[in-house]
Amino acid sequence: MSPLEEVRAEIQRIDKNIVCLIKERTELAEKVLEAKQKAGLPINDDVQNKVVLERAVGNAIEFNLDTDPVRSIFKILIEMSIEHQQKLSGKGKFP
Repeated sequence: MSPLEEVRAEIQRIDKNIVCLIKERTELAEKVLEAKQKAGLPINDDVQNKVVLERAVGNAIEFNLDTDPVRSIFKILIEMSIEHQQKLSGKGKFP
């Protein structure tokens, strides 16, 4: 295997791990929904969304990463979580 192929194989491994972590995060959204329903809270929580984004930006700064793409990625993750919770509660956009 060439050095380039080795690096690409490592990237492929990391990409799979990222997708696995997204799945794990999505599954936790189910538990969040249950807790929100018991507490009578809405699915979308702007305050918590802001906390998540600030934490992600802080982590990006800690690891010397560009904060704008990290913020964008986490906005997508938040949207995925909200949509998954809406779907589970019967209010999703998708069947």
